[in-house]
Amino acid sequence: MPTQAATRIVEFSAASLTDPLRILASMSHDLQTPLTRLKLRAEAMADSIERNKLIADLEEMEHLVRQGIVYARSRHGAAVTLRRIDLDACLQSLASDYRDIGKAVTLFGRIGTPWITCQHALRRTLMNLIDNALKYAGSAELCVRRVPGNSISIVVADRGPGIPPAELASVMQPFYRASSCVAGVSGAGLGLSIAHELATSLGGALSLANREGGGLLATLTLAACPASPATPARR
Repeated sequence: MPTQAATRIVEFSAASLTDPLRILASMSHDLQTPLTRLKLRAEAMADSIERNKLIADLEEMEHLVRQGIVYARSRHGAAVTLRRIDLDACLQSLASDYRDIGKAVTLFGRIGTPWITCQHALRRTLMNLIDNALKYAGSAELCVRRVPGNSISIVVADRGPGIPPAELASVMQPFYRASSCVAGVSGAGLGLSIAHELATSLGGALSLANREGGGLLATLTLAACPASPATPARR
């Protein structure tokens, strides 16, 4: 008969295996330290083409690991704190941050009133969409406007290859990569999944559509009420 300790180990293993997100988060977290050690060792090597390629590969792996952690956290429903923010200033700051590092991100439109939302989750959502546009198109257009029903829409538009219509819903599933992905462009297929989860946590919705003339439109709709001087809400 198995010992009590062995029984606990078996039970723990079974519980862990039924929670793939826990496994993903744990593995992603544990990989960070050895990746950091490998990168430090690579940077200490004599300068060469192979050294630079190795460092680039390790940086890509670090990015994938970070995405795994962010996705697992977003699926576990981390608390979202809603506050009254200057949405126009937030979007202008985001676009400026990209331009400061040489990325072609242009902002169009403004709301003209404060809004109640979670600035961190909103910024993270838009960064994933913008990064996706930059990866496949090299530039991104950020368009914000009011829509009927006291809502706002923030569209991230690009002129990349777009997504086959039959795959528009599938690409927001974790680890799914569209058949139209550009050859040589790597990724884990988590960027849009993370954006979708974060949009849901904000009480909003994320939709994708192909752009007339080529490219993709990623539309984040926030059906929240304009902010008031009242105490910030929390959720």
